[in-house]
Amino acid sequence: MAVHDVSVAVAADYIFCPEPAARHALVDRFYRSQGYKVKIAASESVYAVYTATSQGLPVEMVAALRLVPQASGHFWLRNLLVAKDQRGQGVATLLMQYLLPQIHPQGCYCFALPHLEQFYLRLGFSLQPKHCPADIQQKHEKYRARGRDWLLMGYITETACPTS
Repeated sequence: MAVHDVSVAVAADYIFCPEPAARHALVDRFYRSQGYKVKIAASESVYAVYTATSQGLPVEMVAALRLVPQASGHFWLRNLLVAKDQRGQGVATLLMQYLLPQIHPQGCYCFALPHLEQFYLRLGFSLQPKHCPADIQQKHEKYRARGRDWLLMGYITETACPTS
């Protein structure tokens, strides 16, 4: 199941929406404006948060994330980023609360920076999940071998766990 089917949602002063592949360049520009270089593949599900007018129209992109489908059927959450001037206002939490119910049947894994451990734990992720597919585990080991101290975290249910 692709997650591209999630519809646009409005919460507080924000609009949450999936970004089709045709708009990935716009999201790339957002990441670059925040000092990050990423390369979004057409197969990825990308979500953005926009500030909204009082009429509910999008104004400015203030957050984005990528879900990379894995051979195991799970998603790899990458590059959850909130614009510097929007941090600390709950934007990332709202985005994840909007998205997690949609990805929960497959399960999702991320490599979190150590200072974000509590953020992900509050959302229902587990640290060093007992069940982790080989494709995700291999990617994490590769990052660790490069000296990155990112934490392996998973948002999974029993139905998403491998049986072996």
